[in-house]
Amino acid sequence: MQIGAVSGMIAAVLMAASPGISSSLPNATDVPTQMVITVLPAKGGGQPASLDARDVKVLQGKKAVPVIRLQRLTLGMADMQLFVLLDDSTRSSSLGNHLSELKAFIESLPPTTQVAIGYMRNGTFGLVQPFTADHEIAASALRLPVAMPGENGSPYFALSDLAKHWPSKESTDRRAVLMLTDGVDRYDESGTIEDPYVDAAVQDSLKDGMLVYSIYLRGAGLYGRSGEVTNFAQSRLIEVSQETGGHAYFEAFTDPVTIAPFLSDFQNRLENQYQVIFEAPNGKGDQSVKVRTEVPGLKIEAPTHIFVR
Repeated sequence: MQIGAVSGMIAAVLMAASPGISSSLPNATDVPTQMVITVLPAKGGGQPASLDARDVKVLQGKKAVPVIRLQRLTLGMADMQLFVLLDDSTRSSSLGNHLSELKAFIESLPPTTQVAIGYMRNGTFGLVQPFTADHEIAASALRLPVAMPGENGSPYFALSDLAKHWPSKESTDRRAVLMLTDGVDRYDESGTIEDPYVDAAVQDSLKDGMLVYSIYLRGAGLYGRSGEVTNFAQSRLIEVSQETGGHAYFEAFTDPVTIAPFLSDFQNRLENQYQVIFEAPNGKGDQSVKVRTEVPGLKIEAPTHIFVR
């Protein structure tokens, strides 16, 4: 089995300006910009014990933006809120085969991770379990989807709704979303890769500081069965991941035999993330940035954009 890869995948997203996300800086107006990056071994490389600010570069165009601090998100900084967002229009058999794997994953998370559960329905997220550090309680809230064709309409509407109404006021260094969906936007049937609702979901996620991950599972009904529709849907899930700093998982155009390898890779990424604090780039709103390292045997995966207030 092959894990679906994303070009320029994971993982950084602006967090300093988002409500409910804490800043460790004494004066956030002096250095107001933060992001979360994932550091992974390049081919043949190994994971270092730690990195410091000299090991990374943040670029806006060709201009280097000064990096002030680099901190690994572990021990006292390991706190995270993870929202598991399931599509209620997913086929029951698609999710049913993996429900036990998802429960085991949630129960294995560290105590520093709070988990919430919700279901996409009618373009919104329905909260069934608020954030809790009791992972057994969170896992017990999982259920099979309604599996009604078109029940959700658009996973990107639901993602935007979650970003705008994040169900916690508690400060945390990371917010992440794991979506299980077919990625099909039934409100946009233009037959092109451009989708205004995907763009809106990306912008809303950036503003709220959410890293968005997804696992492709086939939806109920016949609409999402064609190769062309599935290709567009998976491309849109990839786009959301690249822009927000997450990762999209899929196995060709079919349901995966198991999602355990996806969940293991996802957890490994969460365990190798750093908070980068740097001087604010020029301009406000959506800004293009690149993150690089010259440390041999490593690759930094970061989003292509951040949101600066």
